Amino acid sequence: MWSLLPLIIIGLQVLVYFTFINYLKTTRIYKPSLRWWALVPFVLFDCSFIAVLLIWGRKFAPPEWFKLVGLYPFYVWMAATFFISLWLLIGKIIKLPFQIPLWLVNLIRPLREKLNVFRNRKTVRKVSNSRRKFVRYATMGISAYAFGGAAYGILRHDSYIIEYKDIKIENLPPELKGTTISLISDIHAGQYMNEHEMKEYADVLNGLASDIICMPGDFVNFESRDIHSVTSAFCDIKAKYGIYGTLGNHDFFQDADYVAKAIINESPIQLLRNDFRKLTINGKDLYLMGVDDTRGAGAYMPEIFEYYKKVETNITLSNSGFKDSPKILLCHKPYGFDTLAQKDIDLVLAGHTHGGQVVPVKFGNFNLSFAATVSKYIEGLYTSGKSKMYVSRGIGSVGLPIRLNCPPEITKITLV
Repeated sequence: MWSLLPLIIIGLQVLVYFTFINYLKTTRIYKPSLRWWALVPFVLFDCSFIAVLLIWGRKFAPPEWFKLVGLYPFYVWMAATFFISLWLLIGKIIKLPFQIPLWLVNLIRPLREKLNVFRNRKTVRKVSNSRRKFVRYATMGISAYAFGGAAYGILRHDSYIIEYKDIKIENLPPELKGTTISLISDIHAGQYMNEHEMKEYADVLNGLASDIICMPGDFVNFESRDIHSVTSAFCDIKAKYGIYGTLGNHDFFQDADYVAKAIINESPIQLLRNDFRKLTINGKDLYLMGVDDTRGAGAYMPEIFEYYKKVETNITLSNSGFKDSPKILLCHKPYGFDTLAQKDIDLVLAGHTHGGQVVPVKFGNFNLSFAATVSKYIEGLYTSGKSKMYVSRGIGSVGLPIRLNCPPEITKITLV
């Protein structure tokens, strides 16, 4: 899949380039030489972006001024042209069922002649010209939005929000009401998230002074060794009843055991790898469980369900009060909530989706993003029967350091 990604990106940019050239041909300023001048930004931005990745790699950590003038323009270009190409591609797919019959008609001379007569009618030409103008101006508007939105999203990609949420748990003992949980997920340490930035988030966590801190996965982006910057940044976080984490799919991309060992040995985070902790708060028990993720990014989760069965079996063998006690599960992906809700889990804490990360259109609960094509669980609070799930937008980024209509978040949850 990753080997195909550059080819997909190049193919989409070829679509943008030739569409732009075809547009120029309809204007009075067009000259054949403009085809070569139009190619310059594609070569300049794409080759420079690839060079940065190949020469410096994912560990490249330039100063802020170089990011602003040397990297951010590449990021804006890549994000904007990708969005424009998708717009063009969708348009072509929509037109395809109508173009195929016209192509077949053109193969037959008598039908082709009749079609040309029809096209040359004054009313038809008028409609056709109006349609072309509409498509042209719509594409220009989409392009302006793509470049403006990409620039804004990249400049604001680390502008986080602290969300305060009261979550009602059915039959929560009075002694546990008011228990607070700080939730932070999807750190994605690496090129787009350095140790200095993570220390700021660690300070925020300590400032929230929650009873419990939960971190459901994706500590690193692609390089396992980046976990050491995570453990260094979060080495001083504190919570009265502990800090707990689980691994996400990105933690498995290279060496999950390496990531886990560093977390356990170098930080106060207690890693729940298909494990649990029984927390006694004001004399009442609360079970906190955690399951590993897998390398896959999709919604297919049979392995994770098997992990949960193992945890549940281990608890019930030694804890007779488990069934009647509140239960919280850390699970990196939110996709399996419908199944997990049948296990009488009171609260699932998840991440993974980044809330969509790039959300071109967001209105109320409507979320137009790639994440929305995979699952209905994208961000915020969900309910299924007596179970609740909160999906964090996370703090990190993947692909490009961009957040649009989807700011990073740290969440402070109060159980009520």
